[in-house]
Amino acid sequence: MHDRHWIASRARVAAHRRLSPSGLALWGLLCACLLALVCCLPVRAAESAAAAPAEIHPWVALPLGQVTELPEACLLADLQPGLPPGDAAPWLHVHLPHRWKDTHAGFEGSMWYRFRITLPAAPDAPWAVYLPRVVMNAQVWVNGVALDYTGSMADPVTRHWYVPLLFSVPANLWKPGENIVHVRVASGYQARNGLAPIQIGPVDTVATVYKHRKWAQVDGVQIAHVAMISLGLVMVIVWLRDRAQSAFGFMGASALFWGLSTLMMISPTPLTDLLVWERLSFTATVWYQLALTAFFFRFTERPWPWVDRLVVTMALLVPAYYLFFPRFEITAAIYALIYGMALTGMVAAIGHVLRTRRPDGAWLVLGCALVVPAGAHDVMVQLGSLPFDSVYWLPLAGPSMIACSFMILAGDYARSRQALADLNASLASRVAEREQALRESFERLAALESAQAVSAERSRILKDMHDGVGAHLTSALRQLQGPPDTPVDVPLVTQTLRDSLDHLKLSIDAMSLQPGDVVGLLASWRFRLTPRLKAAGLELVWDVDDLPSWPPGQTPVLRQVQYILFEGLSNVLQHSGATRLVLSARVFDDHLRLSLIDNGRGWHTSPKASGHGLQTMQGRASLIGARLEFLVPAQGGLELRLSLPRTARQPGPALSSAA
Repeated sequence: MHDRHWIASRARVAAHRRLSPSGLALWGLLCACLLALVCCLPVRAAESAAAAPAEIHPWVALPLGQVTELPEACLLADLQPGLPPGDAAPWLHVHLPHRWKDTHAGFEGSMWYRFRITLPAAPDAPWAVYLPRVVMNAQVWVNGVALDYTGSMADPVTRHWYVPLLFSVPANLWKPGENIVHVRVASGYQARNGLAPIQIGPVDTVATVYKHRKWAQVDGVQIAHVAMISLGLVMVIVWLRDRAQSAFGFMGASALFWGLSTLMMISPTPLTDLLVWERLSFTATVWYQLALTAFFFRFTERPWPWVDRLVVTMALLVPAYYLFFPRFEITAAIYALIYGMALTGMVAAIGHVLRTRRPDGAWLVLGCALVVPAGAHDVMVQLGSLPFDSVYWLPLAGPSMIACSFMILAGDYARSRQALADLNASLASRVAEREQALRESFERLAALESAQAVSAERSRILKDMHDGVGAHLTSALRQLQGPPDTPVDVPLVTQTLRDSLDHLKLSIDAMSLQPGDVVGLLASWRFRLTPRLKAAGLELVWDVDDLPSWPPGQTPVLRQVQYILFEGLSNVLQHSGATRLVLSARVFDDHLRLSLIDNGRGWHTSPKASGHGLQTMQGRASLIGARLEFLVPAQGGLELRLSLPRTARQPGPALSSAA
């Protein structure tokens, strides 16, 4: 029991001592900075020891065919610029790399460096003098002959402080034995003036070393920072289109200002006055650091109002300070404050990644792991803890960090697009299911509508038979069942039964008519009723043009037309006493005109006072949108004129055909 309590107690202590994700991230960064410091301090100590002056500057023997580094020189301030000073001048023996502040603090102007070398023989090919680092610009003399140089040695001095220089020396300038090489260095605005060890040797071999260093310090940095500016523009555009991505908006702004400040820093020739150029470069540097700080705090997805206010305030005040009151101590303190804010935000962002296991968060950790040691290295170069001619790491690590941040943004949008694609696929699947369900529903509705249409058609046929055939049969039955003392009017009963039979035949014919076939309707009407007309002594004249298809002429509509003509013929047979009947059909622009013209007695009363049959005809005509007229021709008789409009109209419910 005692052992169990002791183990539990030790577990609780271990749990309390366990670091949080933010603590782990902080310890990692501190260890990286400490490692960089430990690695660099011995170099500084060795450099300081090597910088001790010697009383005699020895001659250095240069073997032919090899590149030799010259770490010692004689130094003389150039008080009156002109030709290289002679041996009688008060030369000072120094070790390279040499900073002016170590021997001539506060001196501005130009400085002579003298190198004494011996050659076993004169080279038969051009040699070169290579200056890895000179601040700001340099001119080389070999045995009293000046070599061509790049830029300006007078105010404003060309800013070659981070550009390696290569001077080609013709073979005839060298001589066997003793040779003197002078390097005149011109200072510039706010420059850490000095010279790194130079190298002399065959031009082909030296040029290879020069190209590699120039790529690392100038060409590669320019390409990397142009790419970084491009990535920054992309991230800013993403932020402008999606304001929820404010963190990456700040990272894009940081990339833009970072790239501009670095390109301005390494540019040999400013586009403006040198003082204005330096202030613009400083402002861009401050702004990219503040934007980077804002990115880290926004990346945590937590509100930091005091950080936003501090970043905005410093972004406005620091450039104004540097414009009017530039002091090195205050500037260094401002940089330290901004670096501290950026490191704090970096720790918070890495803690957020570890705590939430954010997707693609490893890219942020990788970018920070590249930038922190690089930043520590460059600060040590600035402070003099590393050799004067060290290559700055941050111009190469910065684009890597921006690329890592862009990978996070790209991962977010890739996951968003994948989620959108999955959602679209899910929606497409659901829509397909709904479409299938709707299709099945429509098929059921179509089947139901078809059944209803069949039922409606059956009901309509039954109604027509009831109102037409049934009415005639009922009339015939009444005629046969008259009073016992009244004889049956056989001709009238016969006529009624014939009407019923004709009505039935026409109803059957109407069921097989093609939609819009008015000529077929008239031909059927003529075929069925011609025998009856002949039996009644009535001549039928066919005067029908070749009619086009009638768009509104669906089967129910054609049936209404058929019934109207049938009722008209019944009236002619029963009331007109005519001997001749003309069936006419004409086509006009807006309607078709169908006419029944007889030569009978015509109207003895007003059509409005007509019986039930004529009212049914008017109702049917109105139902299909047609116009029914009863006209009296000049030669006498009566014309039934039916005008059919050539525009579609849905038919209404069927009407009775009983006359």
